Formats: sequence, structure tokens, C-alpha cells
Amino acid sequence: MNIYKDKLGTFYADYFINGKRVRKSLRTKQKNIAILKAGMLAQKPVGKGDYPNCPFIDLVERYKREVLVLRKPGTMARFMSAYHRLEQFGLPKTINEVTPDFLQKFQIFLKSISTSGKAAGINRNVRAIRTLMRQAEAWNLIGEQRWSNVHKLREPKGRVEFHSPEEIAILLDRMTPNWKLVILLGCRAGLRRGEMAQLRWQDIDFANNQIYVAPNKTDKHRFVPLAKDLRLALETAKNTAMDDFVVHVGEESARNSNYFITAAYKKHTEKLPFRCFLHKLRHTFASHLVQAGVDLYRVSKLLGHSSIKMTEIYAHLAPADLQTAVVNLPPIPPAKQINP
Repeated sequence: MNIYKDKLGTFYADYFINGKRVRKSLRTKQKNIAILKAGMLAQKPVGKGDYPNCPFIDLVERYKREVLVLRKPGTMARFMSAYHRLEQFGLPKTINEVTPDFLQKFQIFLKSISTSGKAAGINRNVRAIRTLMRQAEAWNLIGEQRWSNVHKLREPKGRVEFHSPEEIAILLDRMTPNWKLVILLGCRAGLRRGEMAQLRWQDIDFANNQIYVAPNKTDKHRFVPLAKDLRLALETAKNTAMDDFVVHVGEESARNSNYFITAAYKKHTEKLPFRCFLHKLRHTFASHLVQAGVDLYRVSKLLGHSSIKMTEIYAHLAPADLQTAVVNLPPIPPAKQINP
């Protein structure tokens, strides 16, 4: 068996089954993983129609045990959410029943039961099951399928919602000290909900005036400078700290849940005269920075984005800065007369 790369850097396996040459994508650009996958193919070469008809529930249990256990807790939670939706739709008995056509019908079902109609949630559930089936392919439990035929629903990109400084003032005035800390960590440091939930006092570096944000949604850590009002709130909270955790709101027993803080915040802000949701605080942090003339690259670093493309949703908030940039273009001098 040989392995080789295509022009895009993806590895392929080149081997023979019953005298017939087969070229199979190994779905990776990392050579060590490609060698491992090629070795699995060599140990168990199977042809079309020779795959075992594995019970679907067995695949799910193996996937949870061997794959999801190594991922972040949020990945397991998202998969289980998709699995429960699949239970509503009707669990397949065997993995051979799960085809691109089956997945497309599942997508239609999700859209029919959606109360919000948002495409993002439907796409997330479909993607979770598709990833499961691609893992089944990697384990040689099924033949390669054309999962790309199941197109994701278009997700509209609306304008970013963020709070005005006046709304933040109202929030801080109406909330308890614990909730004030959450609001400031969001709108003054841009922390995500998981980052707030796991933030510890050892991560607050008062000497260097910064917060260490451990890897959460991405695999990157970052340091965020402390704004004056956030620093003051943290110093006050430090004097009455209950334990090593900085944030104490919502259901303490659910600290590792995706919905820790989020649901409680919604409940505490539902009577306010403007729309509130926890992630809006992070949007506020980024939006206020861009409006103040901070460039997108630095905003991206402060937010912990894996790519500056994610930060570009805030670009429209800096029209004055763009106008200034255009004004700085050098003037074009009059054309010189050319003697014939």
C-alpha cells in the first residue's frame, strides 16, 4: 500500500482489492495520521458490500467511548443533543441505514420541529451525526459516502447586537455584585460564558493588570488587560471570595454545563426595557473597541478568535476610521505636459 498527497496536501491511500486498484482519501493532511489510517486499511481490506452491518447504537457507544471522551465536554453535549433529536426522528437499527438521503430527511425533520427557525441549530445537529458517520468510515464499518450532498442550510448574517454605554449603566445599577462582575467580565474583557464559569482567582494577575484566559472554545490561551472598572470590581470581590472560582451565579452544580450562567442571566434581565443575552456582552466589548478606533487585528487577539475573519463582523462599526484611511491617500498631481 502506498500513500501520497494531492495538490491541496490531503493524503490518499493507493492499494489493490481482489486485483482492482483502489484510491481512497485518508481525510487528513498530517502524515502520521495518514500512516495510521493506511495501516488500518491494510489490516482489514474490505470491498464494497463486505462491510459488517453494525448496530447503530453500538457505533454510538464506541464513538462516545473512544472519540468524544477525548474531546472537550461541550463536544459531547452537542453530540448528545443531536442524538436526542435523532431519537425523536427515529433511530436507525443499523449503520447501513444512515445514508446521505437519510441525513437529508433528518434535516427536513429538524426544520419542521424547530420553534426558532434558525438554521444554525439545525446545521449543528446534522453536522454532529455526519461526523459520527465519517468516523464509522475511518473505522471501516461502512463504505465511503457522499456526505457533501447534504447541503447545510444558509445561515443569515445579521448585524451584531451590542449594548450602548447607557444600557450597561442600567444593567450594573439593577444587578447584584455577583452579576455586576459577570457583566464587566463580558463587556470589559470579552469573556465567553465557559471562560467566566472556569475563571479562577489565580488567573487574575493584579501585578501585571491582566487576566489569563485559559483555552476553552479554541485551543489558544490569551491575556486580556484589566479595564479600570473591571479591576475595581475584581478587587472588591477578592476580599469576600468564597472559593477559588471568581464567578458565583446561577446553579453552582451546573458549572460544567453549556448553559451555566446563560439561563440564569436571561431570567435576571427579562424585565429590562432592552434585549439581553449573555453573549451580547462579548459583542459589546468588541464593538466598543472597534468604535474607539482599535484595529481588527488587536480586537481579534483580545477576543481569542482563531482567525481574523471571525472578527470582521464588527468591521462596519468603524466607518469614520475607514473615511480617515481614504483621506490619507496621496494626492494625484496634474499631468505633466509632454512635448511632441
